[in-house]
Amino acid sequence: MMSDYTTLRDLWESGRLKQAEEFLRRVWVNMRDCERLFGTATVCVGLTGSGTSPNYRVQPEQQIEFAKPGDGSPLAENQYEYIAARRCAFSGISHIQQVTGLGRENWSRLANTIGEIQQLRRDVIAKKRPSKNSSA
Repeated sequence: MMSDYTTLRDLWESGRLKQAEEFLRRVWVNMRDCERLFGTATVCVGLTGSGTSPNYRVQPEQQIEFAKPGDGSPLAENQYEYIAARRCAFSGISHIQQVTGLGRENWSRLANTIGEIQQLRRDVIAKKRPSKNSSA
């Protein structure tokens, strides 16, 4: 199990995140799709497993108010959490939506913005590129 404050950068820097470039590209695509619908999105990682291909949750930065059927009142926070997770939780292997393990306790308390994911992608790519100063 990972720390409650694990981020994708932590997993990459520790060497746990496998196929980081492609993994982060697919996270970024899912974040971009969320942003098109809801505005600024964030991503947090699932805490179960080893962190090599972690499940992740992409969600709007601002909480969306849902109404209860019939009376128009907002849902309780735990109901919001479930609906948000159900819509925004992704498998770290297939990068498609999933519907299991949606409880708040399964997700990191820290989230990254799409800009932070873009910077991490650049860092991953830069680290793969051979240095101009390296000798053959």
